Amino acid sequence: MVYLRCVFEIISTYQLKKIRMKRLQLVLLLLMTQQFIFSQNNAISRFINAPRNIEHSGLAKCITVHDYSFKINKEAVDTTKTVDKIFFNKRGGVIKVLNFRDSEDEPWQIIEYDKKGRAQSISRKNNDGMSLFAKQFFNNFSDQPDSLNIYRGEKRKSDQYINHFDKKLLVKQEYFTQDTLRSYNTYQYDKKNRLIKESFVNTKNGWGITIGKSITGNKDEKTFYSNDDKTYVYSKLQDTTVITKTNITPKHTYIEVTKELKTNNFSLEIKDKYDNNFLYESIHNYTSKDSIFYCSYYYRDNKKISRFYKTITKPNIQIGTWNSDVGVDQESTQTVNIDTSFDEFNNWTRKAYSTDNKIIRLIIREIKYFRL
Repeated sequence: MVYLRCVFEIISTYQLKKIRMKRLQLVLLLLMTQQFIFSQNNAISRFINAPRNIEHSGLAKCITVHDYSFKINKEAVDTTKTVDKIFFNKRGGVIKVLNFRDSEDEPWQIIEYDKKGRAQSISRKNNDGMSLFAKQFFNNFSDQPDSLNIYRGEKRKSDQYINHFDKKLLVKQEYFTQDTLRSYNTYQYDKKNRLIKESFVNTKNGWGITIGKSITGNKDEKTFYSNDDKTYVYSKLQDTTVITKTNITPKHTYIEVTKELKTNNFSLEIKDKYDNNFLYESIHNYTSKDSIFYCSYYYRDNKKISRFYKTITKPNIQIGTWNSDVGVDQESTQTVNIDTSFDEFNNWTRKAYSTDNKIIRLIIREIKYFRL
């Protein structure tokens, strides 16, 4: 199978790494396979990311994550650092996240979650201290909110998303600025409640490109962004789920075909992307209990691979191979060793990523537990 070819190519490259090793520094991406679900527009995700490096066992009350990245130059080492403090309830759910830039003196962002783990509010630091930036208002049946308000200043609402539901399914999302409807999205489903069509509709007060009268010679002229439709078709190929997403524009037909297979031992996802029937990118994710294989191929017009990127990740090592458009026939390889320390509850507290005997990334976790 295709994904096995990716795995074998990575392993073969690893065996030859002493011959083909390059000293090009590369920050390897640890790409975890995610469950492939086409979901509606989750507006809050534009402003926050899901907490990372929080996996644990036991009753953790708070995890503080210090994440250092080191860029090694000839003259010095450039260091970047972020600090995140995540609080949990006794069921293991996240209740609050504090984001710091480089120290724990004062957070630049605070995210609070409700009892169902839904982001409820975002506060951000400004010249006057912390102020409310975003707030979601929820119903009792959906992870999607009834509305999301964005604030510029503590009380002045600037943007708003309003969701409409039918039989507990999101069927319409409206976007307002300054209480004016700018655009909206609609959603249609099949009998299994799977999304089959989503449509973007621009309004007369919507977004576009304005050309000034200094150029037109007469008056300002505005060209609105065009409406847009995406359709989804679901099928089965033996035990594999196939989802075909199609987006047709005036000049292009974009098709994305995702094949997903899950068993008790592994999961596999292959995503092929087409532009006017030309395959321009193919992404492969294979995840087993203790290994992750990732392959990404980019193609030329003649269907030959123009460049690629592959990684294999295990608990104590990451191996990456890649090339570029400039040196298509010249592969580079980097091996990153991962040294991990654990606490008495078998939760990791330190991960050091090193290559050529130099640490390029360091993650330190301080874990506080509830008292039993």
